[in-house]
Amino acid sequence: MRSTNVERLIQEREDLRDLLEDIMERIQEFRDEMLAELDELEDMIAENSGIRIH
Repeated sequence: MRSTNVERLIQEREDLRDLLEDIMERIQEFRDEMLAELDELEDMIAENSGIRIH
């Protein structure tokens, strides 16, 4: 391979790694938000039913 091809492949790999890291961070943020929303929902259900879930 020519060095330009190798350099391009290396850059593409780095770009894909950065994209994967960004996706993983967004998934973690979404997961954290959903867990917080579920906790709030559990609290609302418990308040309305008179039973504590936690």
